[in-house]
Amino acid sequence: MDNISPYLRRCLLLLLLALMVTSDSAAQRFEKRIVFASNRDGDWDIYSMDINGDNLLQLTNHRTTDEYPAFSPNGRRIAFNSNRGLSPELYVMDSDGNNVIRLTHDSFLKSRPSWSPDGKRIAFSSFRLDVGNSEIYAMDADGTNEKNLSQHEMQDVLPSWSPDGSQIAFVSFRDGGAFESRHIFVMNADGKGRRNLTGGTDLTDSFSPTWSPDGSKIAFSSRFIFVGYDIYVMTAEGKKLERLTEEGNSSMPTFSPDGRKIAFVSTRDGDKNIYLMDTSGRNVVKLTRSPPGTDNVSPSWPPSALAVEPNGKLPISWGVLKRTGNP
Repeated sequence: MDNISPYLRRCLLLLLLALMVTSDSAAQRFEKRIVFASNRDGDWDIYSMDINGDNLLQLTNHRTTDEYPAFSPNGRRIAFNSNRGLSPELYVMDSDGNNVIRLTHDSFLKSRPSWSPDGKRIAFSSFRLDVGNSEIYAMDADGTNEKNLSQHEMQDVLPSWSPDGSQIAFVSFRDGGAFESRHIFVMNADGKGRRNLTGGTDLTDSFSPTWSPDGSKIAFSSRFIFVGYDIYVMTAEGKKLERLTEEGNSSMPTFSPDGRKIAFVSTRDGDKNIYLMDTSGRNVVKLTRSPPGTDNVSPSWPPSALAVEPNGKLPISWGVLKRTGNP
């Protein structure tokens, strides 16, 4: 850089700033939409809406069930599961609902896709007759190179990939295995190093884990004994457990890209609707507005292009640029 002329250095700086503004604008555009599943039209389809619940768009329109949408790391694609074939399989589409592609073709039950942060792999849960229970699998984003990660005789479901790509949180009936005894586990991305995060607490049934954008916390749904389900948050090591909700059954939390909000599902008004709250549990706002007797579930927020390193110290303003070549 010392040998570059002042004029060229100034041009490079202007180009850099322009790229950063373009990246931030793209990031903000993705971050202002939430995708979710709803049966408001008689069957389950995928929808998107602004973060205040406005500008509803229907992304899929199929006579069968489309559910559990998950944004890719750059917000350009959405993975979801659908039984438009003979059984629930995994599909991917553009974020506007176009170009639907089927990824899996083996007729085993599959659900809850979760993208790796580099966009190259998708984790999911699948029930296989040859295995006899549900396990956590991962495959390439094109549906190839599938691998069983959890390999246990008890049910393992609902994977959630950590923001740094090193770990996967999931739900399991192992360590007791009785009905209503699910716990939150984490394992390395290769399936090794499994450990129970909620087993040492008084929580009796935990599910739907999701990571904060900086990877420092995990939000999930759980309950004490037979009391209703609420949203809880804990550190990624399973410490400092905090209850965020106290009204109605609440589940399926997902952090906003900046880590300041949590979208979640609750029956506090009767039907299942999507709500938004601060990460402190305050300032709860209802987002979905659909006819009585219909449900809205599985909110998914695209990851932030302004990512934060897992140590919480190094903000990255290059997210979109880094992800340009990824799904």
